[in-house]
Amino acid sequence: MRRSLSYYALFYVVSLIFMRGSGILAKIFMARVITPYEYGIITMIVISLPGILQLVTNFCFFDILGHATEGKKYFSFTLIYGIFSVSCISLVLYLFQVPLFNFLNLPADSANFLLMVLILVLFSVTISGSLIGILRGMKKHSAAASLSLAPSVLRLLIIFIAIYIFSISDVNMILIIFAIPAFLVLCAILLIKWDEIISSLNSINLPSKEILMFGFAIFIVNSWGTLGQHINRIVISHNLGIEWQGYFDVSLTLAALLTFFSSALYNISIPESTGATDKKDIFSKKGGLGDIGRLFLSMSFLFVLVIYFYSEQIIEILFSADYAPSGDYLIIIVIGYVFLYVQQFIAFTNISLSERTSNKFVTIILLSLIVYPFFTHYMMEYFGFMGAYASSTIIIIAYTFTTYIYAKEKFPMILLLQGFEKLVLSIIITFFIIYLFKPPFVFGSIFLSTIYVASLFILRYLDKDIFAEIMGKKDIDT
Repeated sequence: MRRSLSYYALFYVVSLIFMRGSGILAKIFMARVITPYEYGIITMIVISLPGILQLVTNFCFFDILGHATEGKKYFSFTLIYGIFSVSCISLVLYLFQVPLFNFLNLPADSANFLLMVLILVLFSVTISGSLIGILRGMKKHSAAASLSLAPSVLRLLIIFIAIYIFSISDVNMILIIFAIPAFLVLCAILLIKWDEIISSLNSINLPSKEILMFGFAIFIVNSWGTLGQHINRIVISHNLGIEWQGYFDVSLTLAALLTFFSSALYNISIPESTGATDKKDIFSKKGGLGDIGRLFLSMSFLFVLVIYFYSEQIIEILFSADYAPSGDYLIIIVIGYVFLYVQQFIAFTNISLSERTSNKFVTIILLSLIVYPFFTHYMMEYFGFMGAYASSTIIIIAYTFTTYIYAKEKFPMILLLQGFEKLVLSIIITFFIIYLFKPPFVFGSIFLSTIYVASLFILRYLDKDIFAEIMGKKDIDT
């Protein structure tokens, strides 16, 4: 008997909390023994550049593998493509390392070492992505989430041991320690599943045009926010220097807590809806994606309230006063991420409900990514560091409204906004109580959360039965 859809949605959220919470703690430990400049180098090599290069190495095959009925046929092709693409990119990076490092203001004297680490990370996340994708398509949500979680938890443990037990502070050693967990997890998986992986290579199926379009649409919608921020990091590094990229990474690290909800929705909605007989019912029934969407939207606004009142204290406590610029404009990007959640809810539901993906919809997404770096550069010319935050939020808001205009199905947005006036009233009540009393950070965060959640239930924006739905063990129609 399978658990309820609400349960798996919560499972992904909890997994993401552990994964990104571990990532945040690892960054905090690291930030306290290195300079913001060194922090910027590490995050660029281990996070930003691999994230952008996955646009090529993983492409949309992770999402194709996530298709409940078709995905598993393309596992062997995905593995071969991933290895081939990483090899080609490695050669290009080696040949053009000098202009790349000059453009990003990275230290040229460490180019060979940094490239070695970058390629190791890229290979690890590419192959791991294929393995997680096939588990997701088979609806093995627990295994997929656990595999996604493992590198972050391992990184936290190794960083903690290295810094606080062995007192390691050398930046090159910390870079290796920060990069190696993804590779170690991949090695463990390959050892355990080697026979199954080799046997899958006996049959290689090329993806059809229809499945490629489906996968690409899901991929670009889910990756849009991450790709945009990687683009921003590169523009910041080029315009202001690698240190400011480090400050921006700290802001995104905290703002990314909001993406727990859209990521959980992404991981649940595609395999469940593509494998369902009645696709609309899975969105509208009690405890379905409509109820889950509203719950996640309300939790997103809770995070906005906490950041509005306590961003400076959070940055100083977690990362130290040296990273204070990271909190100056944090609220701007956090508001943008709420709009991004709405956009992704509309996009995921529409792609899942439609037999064919709109070419116009995909074109709009691609054009917005092309505009992103130029608009960010323009905004930074006039507003400095704040321009990077403002450009992100402006583009996200425009992107959200454009998505709604071109969405074929409007009912997911109607479902998401049911009772929205009650949500707004809960936000207003909480805001004015905290504004009037101005409680200190720790007590204030708890007090704020309590008032807000109580208001949601008292005003009946949330149904108390949502907890029964989350913990209930129900069969799901697929």
